[in-house]
Amino acid sequence: MAKRGAGAARGMLLAALGGTCWAFSGSCAQLLTTEYGLEPAWIICIRLPFAALLFLAVAVARDRARLAGALRDARSMAGIVLFALFGIILTQLSYLTAISLTNAGTGTVMERLGLVLLTALVCVMGRRLPRKREVAGVALALAGTVLIATKGDFGQLAIPPEALVWGFLLACGFVCYTLLPEKLLAKWGSIVVTGLGMLVAGIVACVAVRPWEAQIEVSWGMLAALAAMVVLGTFLAYLFYLQGVKEAGALRAGLVGCIEPVAATVFSAVWLGTAVTWADVAGMALIIGMVVLVSVRKA
Repeated sequence: MAKRGAGAARGMLLAALGGTCWAFSGSCAQLLTTEYGLEPAWIICIRLPFAALLFLAVAVARDRARLAGALRDARSMAGIVLFALFGIILTQLSYLTAISLTNAGTGTVMERLGLVLLTALVCVMGRRLPRKREVAGVALALAGTVLIATKGDFGQLAIPPEALVWGFLLACGFVCYTLLPEKLLAKWGSIVVTGLGMLVAGIVACVAVRPWEAQIEVSWGMLAALAAMVVLGTFLAYLFYLQGVKEAGALRAGLVGCIEPVAATVFSAVWLGTAVTWADVAGMALIIGMVVLVSVRKA
């Protein structure tokens, strides 16, 4: 029993570490878009292919048979392409754009609003009314969003209207990212599906954006931020979080993952000097409350 408890504690610590790495990735994105003037579409053309290579290297080392099987399965590859287009690219582009229009903390909070859409979709598909805790969660999410968008001054928006549009698209991308690969993950495993999905998404993004034609002023600081985003904020974040899910369970890991918007706000404020108001803190607390309410199942 003690060993099981220690494993769960280690799993929650790893999940928290994964969420912190994701938060750090958001701050890197804020730095790259505001300080270095990089476009979100250009960033994903770098982030996705390099992260895909890291995931696929692990897949080759640990799970070569399932990687080969997925590549030979035409139906699975079609599903991975859909996941890449409507899950990965939509999520990445909307996340980075939302951050460029606001900041890392606000962008990460907007991502969590996808749980509201996911809950509504589950209710529709299950042909049932939302439970009391789900209704309360939606109310908290809406209240938190209003606070963050207005900074407590309800007569005007404190963030650009387009940021709310991209935040909604980010929430939609979160739903697609969660639902589209469900069967693929069960069949081929997360490392294989994520690696192939990111590779396909990276290739599509590069063909569409043609990043090699952009006039980019390269500096060591920019390269370091890109490398940190790929290695720490994508690859290691995902590995830590998955191991946390394995050791602590999906529910515990998911709730501990709520540290991500908090950590993103702290990184943004301390590292990048982003101003944080009482309305930001209160709105974030309400949205984290929503995550807890809609995630915890009744015993």
